[in-house]
Amino acid sequence: MAGGAGDGMAHIQGDAQRLDRPGPRPEKTSSLRAHLAARRYLFLSALLFVAIIAFWHLLPTSGLIHQIILPTPGAIAAVFPEVVGHALFLSHFSFTLFSILVGFILGSGIGFAMGVLFAFSELWRKTLYPYVMGFQSTPRVILAPLMIAWFGFGPESKIAQAVVGCFFPVFLNTLVGLSLVEENALKLMRSLRATPWQTFRMLRFPYAMPTIFAGLKVSLTFATIGVIVAIPQMYAIIIIIGLLGLALYLAIEWLDRKIVFWRAEDAEMSKLR
Repeated sequence: MAGGAGDGMAHIQGDAQRLDRPGPRPEKTSSLRAHLAARRYLFLSALLFVAIIAFWHLLPTSGLIHQIILPTPGAIAAVFPEVVGHALFLSHFSFTLFSILVGFILGSGIGFAMGVLFAFSELWRKTLYPYVMGFQSTPRVILAPLMIAWFGFGPESKIAQAVVGCFFPVFLNTLVGLSLVEENALKLMRSLRATPWQTFRMLRFPYAMPTIFAGLKVSLTFATIGVIVAIPQMYAIIIIIGLLGLALYLAIEWLDRKIVFWRAEDAEMSKLR
């Protein structure tokens, strides 16, 4: 009996020790799962890239498309040193980058200001919204000659085109984001006697930030201005401009994660529930 009791106590103590051992924390498990998922997406993206390059190479080499129209990836890669090493490349690249950034900042700033104005003023919204929609419906191809006629062939016309392209996505996303705040949250702010500025700063603007950043990402693609030269240098320039646009997009994505940090935390909490 004594032996059986002793064995039972030892078994219970062993179970207790195993229960006391710290197991894997939920947040560490979730972080590991997210890391593995990101690695899987990177692998799939790399695989898709290889498939696109292989298909691209097959089209001109098989004779389906003439190499004058679509050069092979190898031919484009061969002229990269020529394009990048050209004496005018740095000046043109700086010109394009300057036009993108200035146009993006101006267009996004105007779109954000107009979105805030329309969200808080019914008079301005009902008066000007038809004009904004009519302007947005105008094809950009029609506006390009006007921009050149008004501002010339310098950076001003390029910046003006970027402003036109950047304005509407930020404007619309700001207006929608500021207008979709939950009514109960607004009632709570009114019950606390918050001023309109306090309500905007502490509730409306943080609530709308994810939507605003979505508009900024779309606007950045419209601000990217291509510089076209002869084949196959043309494709090299297109790839360089595309990489520039991707780098700027990733910068906005990084700012989105850093500034709107609570969105990622909410997503992690929803996964743990």
